Amino acid sequence: MALTVVSTHLYPLENAVEHHADRFELLQDGSTAIFRRGQPFYFGIKFNRQFDKTKDIVRIVLVTGPTPTPAKGTSAALIIKEKEDLIADRWDARFSSFTGSTVTVQVQIPPYAPVSVWKMIVHTARKGVAGVNQHQIDTAVYVLFNPWSPNDGVYLNDDEQLDEYVLNDNGKVWQGTYKEPKGYQWFFGQFESVVLPSVMMLLDRSSIPHQDRADPVKMARSISAITNNVDDNGLVEGKWDGSFEDGTSPFAWIGSTPIFEEFYNTQLPVKYGQCWVFSGVIVTICRALGIPCRSVTNYMSAHDTNASLTIDTYIDVNGEKLNNHPGSYTNDSCWNFHVWNDVWMTRPDLPNGYGGWQSIDGTPQETSDSMYRCGPAPVEAVRKGEVNIGFDTTFVYTEVRADMCVFKESEDGFWSRVKTIPNYVGKLIVTKKIGQEVLPEIEDMEDITELYKNPFDRFFDLDSPEDKMAVKKAIKVVPIAQEIYDMEDSQIEDVEFKIFDIEQIMLGESFKIAVSMHNTSSEPRSISIVLSASSILYTGTTINKLKRSEANIVLKPNQRENIHTFVKPSEYMDKMSSHSLIRITGVANVQGTEQLWSQDDDFVVQKPQLDVELDSQLQVNKQCEATFSFNNPLTVILTDCTFSMEGPGIHKVVKFRDVMPNEKHVTHKEVFTPEHDGQRTVTVSFNSKQLTDIKNTITATVLP
Repeated sequence: MALTVVSTHLYPLENAVEHHADRFELLQDGSTAIFRRGQPFYFGIKFNRQFDKTKDIVRIVLVTGPTPTPAKGTSAALIIKEKEDLIADRWDARFSSFTGSTVTVQVQIPPYAPVSVWKMIVHTARKGVAGVNQHQIDTAVYVLFNPWSPNDGVYLNDDEQLDEYVLNDNGKVWQGTYKEPKGYQWFFGQFESVVLPSVMMLLDRSSIPHQDRADPVKMARSISAITNNVDDNGLVEGKWDGSFEDGTSPFAWIGSTPIFEEFYNTQLPVKYGQCWVFSGVIVTICRALGIPCRSVTNYMSAHDTNASLTIDTYIDVNGEKLNNHPGSYTNDSCWNFHVWNDVWMTRPDLPNGYGGWQSIDGTPQETSDSMYRCGPAPVEAVRKGEVNIGFDTTFVYTEVRADMCVFKESEDGFWSRVKTIPNYVGKLIVTKKIGQEVLPEIEDMEDITELYKNPFDRFFDLDSPEDKMAVKKAIKVVPIAQEIYDMEDSQIEDVEFKIFDIEQIMLGESFKIAVSMHNTSSEPRSISIVLSASSILYTGTTINKLKRSEANIVLKPNQRENIHTFVKPSEYMDKMSSHSLIRITGVANVQGTEQLWSQDDDFVVQKPQLDVELDSQLQVNKQCEATFSFNNPLTVILTDCTFSMEGPGIHKVVKFRDVMPNEKHVTHKEVFTPEHDGQRTVTVSFNSKQLTDIKNTITATVLP
């Protein structure tokens, strides 16, 4: 008679150590095994009798997907044999040891196996005897990418980078402005028990077949699509209009775990996210699957809607700057910042030299092959202007390298290009530095601008030879860009204008819009100038116009003059966006020469500090009280108030009472008991309908 399987054991915890998977919480109950492809794992089989090497046959069958077939790589059948070594580049199995009726088997996973949940079945037979016994192993087997394996397409040969871009479950997403970048801690939580099952559910909703899940390029493209809900009922629903009553404000999220928990429990897209939320959950997905990944922020990020490689801005006959062309030819915008992701992989589908970091973006902006997704676009192709290489490289190139083209309306209603501002976008591109610790301010910010674009002298507005070549390459393959760049700018410029930077202001303070003018010509110049201030979303969209001031000035030859206007708290306090971003704009027209000048400057109005105090030294299993406090700077009642806490093992949102106008020392106390020793970092956030994103991050040492 053929052998009968009594029991099996996949040694989930023991194998996980060798597979760099021992931090996954799914392993704790023993019902799940997590392996990385490109290396072997061990498992044990207990039979009803001792194995007979001369007559017994044991075969392992592994399957994944709805219709497993060997030709598509979704099924493998391995006869287990006694031999010294396994073949590394294909499915293989061997007996490792025999102890009575128990055998230990070693199975090799090839580096091209689809990343998925696999089932394992043990087949037993006996030579000369009809029939096969089957035993399905109940343990779910997750097979992941293996960035430690030289044969895997995501291989990364650097231990520090592997620790950061695969294993680190804590990090930062960067917001603010390029003059004042601000990093917010984000707990990625890729090892939490809810993450891998949610990711597999999302992949099943997507259009990617199981055989294509072996390819990191196709997987990265699919991940950028399933992160948003637009086409495939994905993870997060985006919303930018400031009304979030039927969900969670994007500003309230400070980690990925609550998002995955809500998605897994409801199986519905989670409301709501904006670009940093999409980026944060993509890091979680990629690191969980084994794809090295980081969050990237591009300050002054172009959104080119007509693939012209330029950002087009329009100024009407009255000197007003318009959000878009009145004929709706384009609706280009310049985001104050935009957050996407880099993923690391080879690109066998492209010519040599385009592997390494690839850009993907989960924020639904433009369709790509009829779906809202972006990438993977090789960062090296972006830098070189090779916009026809990879997926959506034109879009990413424009985000970081677009020129601003200014069009002016004439008295008879015609539009002409009057000015080109080179390299207007991509002022600063950053990610978090390698390192487990989240550091204060910008100490852990890494400037990666020159990975994306060639050096550019911003002081003298000079392109480097490499930058000029990249622009020429890009224009060469984009016909609409050729038309725009063939136009000539239409005026003499002999009056110099400069808008003064605004120093840091706190919510509730006045600020000044000021412009300096210098007539460098030998003739008088008559100038009409408009100064304005608007509250904006981080996408650059105007929310409210706050102030507008006009003036007409005659400058004598070589004369210098300053002009300014003040904006009082009452003019902006109740008209702010959630990011507290204000854009000041100067537009001037010089009569006679028709010189047109336009300049924006964005700044963040500073919000109050959230103070965090602990009543004692933290110690494992010892109760501790934390006190959170801040001052309300607004003259209105704060409603729908919550405090959020996020960190290793902490995912909590607490509803809070209404806060009175100008209330001082608004205080909430929270009692908790640390369960693990070592250094722990927690982010606390206060949000309300009227005042959002009041945050603080604390790092403390927990004693054993």
